[in-house]
Order: sequence, then C-alpha cells, then structure tokens
Amino acid sequence: MRAAVLYEARDLRIEDVPEPSPGPGEVLVRPRFAGLCGSDLHFWEGGLRGVVQDPLILGHEFSAEVVEVGPGVDDPAIRPGALASVEPMWTCGQCAPCRRGTYNFCRNMVWHGLSPKGGGMSALTVVRGSMVHVLPESLTAVQGALVEPISVAHHAVSKAQVPAGGSALVLGAGPIGIAVFLDLRARGVERIVVSEPSPDRRAAIAHLATLTGGGADLVLDPAAVDVPAAVRELTGGEGVDASIDAAGVEPAFHAAIAATRPGGRAVTVAVYMKPVTFHPMAAFLGGVDIVASCAYCNDFPAVIDGLVNGSYPLDGWVRPIPLEGVAAGFAALERGTELKLLVDVQGP
Repeated sequence: MRAAVLYEARDLRIEDVPEPSPGPGEVLVRPRFAGLCGSDLHFWEGGLRGVVQDPLILGHEFSAEVVEVGPGVDDPAIRPGALASVEPMWTCGQCAPCRRGTYNFCRNMVWHGLSPKGGGMSALTVVRGSMVHVLPESLTAVQGALVEPISVAHHAVSKAQVPAGGSALVLGAGPIGIAVFLDLRARGVERIVVSEPSPDRRAAIAHLATLTGGGADLVLDPAAVDVPAAVRELTGGEGVDASIDAAGVEPAFHAAIAATRPGGRAVTVAVYMKPVTFHPMAAFLGGVDIVASCAYCNDFPAVIDGLVNGSYPLDGWVRPIPLEGVAAGFAALERGTELKLLVDVQGP
C-alpha cells in the first residue's frame, strides 16, 4: 500500500509499505484526508530528531473510513463504512495524568503519525477503537480531518476563560490562530484583535470574520504597529481579557503578556522551538496569569458539534493536495505561501 514515509530531513518518499491488520481493541481504517501540521514541518525540516529510529509514516490529523473492526471494540457506531475523525494519541491509561483524566499529559504517550505506530498518510492504518470518533452524516471527510487541529484551538480558548462579550488578542493567524479566532467568535467573544505579519493571512481572517457575521476589531501587522499599545487604546487602557499566542516567536510571547489586562490570562498554544528571555516581573506587575495549553483533552466532541453548527467555516484557508504533493506542500509551508493543506490520501 502507498504511504508518505519520512527518512531524514527533506527526504520524504511515496512508497509501498506492508498492510496492517487490527488486533484486539483496534480498528483498521482507510485515511481520507490528512493535514500537514507545524509538527510535521519541524520533522520535515530537522529529520526524526531522535524521536524514532526508523522511517516514519506521517499524518496525525486525519479523517478515515472504518474498514475492519477488531475484537473487543464494542461501540456499535464503529462499523465498516463509517466516516470518522481519529484522535491520534495512544495513551497508557495507567500513569498519574491518565488517572486524573488529563490524558494529553500521558507519561507513555505515543502519537499516531509521529511514531512507529503508523500514520494517516497511508492507504490503511490501525488505531485503537477509543481513538475513533464517528462523524455525523452531515460532515465531510475534509471537515473530519480538521477536527484535530481545531481541537488544539478549542482547548486553548477554554484555557483562556474569556467570557461571552469579552475581549481577546490572537497572536499569529496560521491554521491554529485562525481556528482560535473562529472558536472565540463561536463563544460570543465580541472584541477580537488579531496580530499577523503575513498580508495573505490577515486577508484570510478578514474573510472569515465576514463569514461568521462579525469582524475582528483590529487586524494588525506587528511589523508596522505596537500591538500592546493598539490593544490598550481599543480597550480604554485596560487590555484584553486574554491573549492567545499561536505564533511561537519571542515578540508574540511578550506582546501577549503586555496586552492582557490585570487578572487576565496569557495562553501559549504555540510550539516553541527556541527558548525566550522572560522576566517574571512582567507578569507580576501586570497581574497576568501565564497558562500553557498542550494539545487537547476531551475536545473532539465539542469541535464536531461546532462543525455541524457551522462555527468553523473552511472557505479561504483550507486546500487539498495529492499524496504525491506532500514534499512540495512542506516547501510551500516553509515559504509561508499556504495556510492549511490537506492531503487527499486516496486521491489519484
């Protein structure tokens, strides 16, 4: 069967690999669409980074069709032909975080698509039955592939605790930042400022603001304006209830703290590849809580409901590409010329 296999940095091959079969508690699925994620891009740029020793089948954001159900999978909705979104965490269920219900911090976590377990950029793959979220008939395979990244945003917005009618700053308008914006809008947050240096991404936010029946109060270019100063001017000198950093660069981290009101929250959801210089007095004097949001935990059902309700329109920021175009897709993401690319795994 065909799969997108990463050997080393920038060495990705579309090749034949053995077909898997499901064991007890497992489900054989046929991936339909798989997203190219920032984490995938880091692997593409830097190689396997010692995480795994053998070549890696990519794809942890994906929708799939159920092909075969292994023994011990009792959910009647998981049946051959069902369309599903896959939550890609293989968790142990035994460690302290798992016992507390915070399985996103499992001490024995293995990620599907970033490990030897296989990945969604293959003709077939095996996952645990508990990882399969069967989709309502109204949703498409493209929407199903976006449940995972939108769940990252949904989890971050939940951490931000912005009240309906409140205010927020979103730093970075890549796919996660866009999903954060849409999730804030769906929760009734009225004043949203977005900071993004790319004109194409600023245009995408403006388009989505129109589709969702409102607009961001400001869409700022951080290279041209002082973002915290603009936020304070908008909020009468107070600052926003919460800032959500989806950019992953040091200026965004500092801007998130500076733009947040006393007692508010600065949430970082970005994957930082480099450390930042931080003086704790910046948060101390401003009375700002700094909160990290890692992945998701029990967020898939709410996101699926939001997709059904139209809270996350895809127009203007999502584009499919063929499996053979994965390497070119990564190169485009590096250049910053694309937003969200979804690999049509079963396409021609």
